[in-house]
Amino acid sequence: SFRRPEAPSLTQVPGWLGPMVQLQSFDTFLEEADKLYVSAPAYTRYSMKYRHCDGRLVLKVTNDVITLTYSTDQASDLRRMDRLNAIFFARMSGADPADAESGAML
Repeated sequence: SFRRPEAPSLTQVPGWLGPMVQLQSFDTFLEEADKLYVSAPAYTRYSMKYRHCDGRLVLKVTNDVITLTYSTDQASDLRRMDRLNAIFFARMSGADPADAESGAML
């Protein structure tokens, strides 16, 4: 059984959902997002938003205690996003993420 992660005392403030961390490096975002998912898989969500008018992609991973975000306007980062999708899909389906990164699941 999964338990909701412990939240800092600041979560008692109405409307406060936890710290939002903006990461500048995609590799750091990937590592931290994977750690966040492993720590609380039942409560972790992943979303992405692309704004065509800005040409900006925003990736967000949260477990309601911590929110990690990564924002980019580089086209090369779009391919790297596929790597993150593969890792999350593998974890959510119970497969080994190492197989997902190598392309074995695709």
